[in-house]
Amino acid sequence: DYPMQNSEELQALVNQIAASTEPWAVVNIHLPAVTYTGSLVLQNRSINFYGSAEGERRTTFAGPVRLDVSVERYVGWICYFENIDFQGSGDGVGLSTAVDARATNCAFSGWKTGMLGYGSAWVNVIGCTFEDNGVGFHFNSTGSSANHSMYNDNLFRNNGTAVLLENVPTELELDFSGSVFADNGIDIDNRCGHAADISEAVFQ
Repeated sequence: DYPMQNSEELQALVNQIAASTEPWAVVNIHLPAVTYTGSLVLQNRSINFYGSAEGERRTTFAGPVRLDVSVERYVGWICYFENIDFQGSGDGVGLSTAVDARATNCAFSGWKTGMLGYGSAWVNVIGCTFEDNGVGFHFNSTGSSANHSMYNDNLFRNNGTAVLLENVPTELELDFSGSVFADNGIDIDNRCGHAADISEAVFQ
């Protein structure tokens, strides 16, 4: 029931939630099937975002989304993104997060980097599509904890590099079961040599 038809309204709502709710309260935002052309920044707390579809329209972010959550306010919740398209225009990062986050049934296309986990983040992607990005999924976190091993059922297609593992916390093996890699310049650039199970992934 809150106004969130454009980027300005959504950012105002996020800022209001951050200022008026306790950090341990779980907050879910159900987004309309609109395209947000501006950026969105979370600075003070974690929030879950659930997209929707209406006819051929689906919730879309055409500007970057950044989770730069203050450690003083962050209490360890995972930020969930579900059923959302992130559509870029050739540069920038679609979704970047310094805290734990998970994208499910999302699509990332047209970015320099589709999704980036940095800082102390543990990030997962499940059932997502990464297409026409410089780098699809980039893990570059020096955190000390993990929460989920699955990176299953994703489609990585026509990216310069589909998956870049630069730094990954802990020794938890990443499981890419059911994920499909097709027509990428590099499928997996495992620079840090992290354990990854690709035995049930498909390479085309």
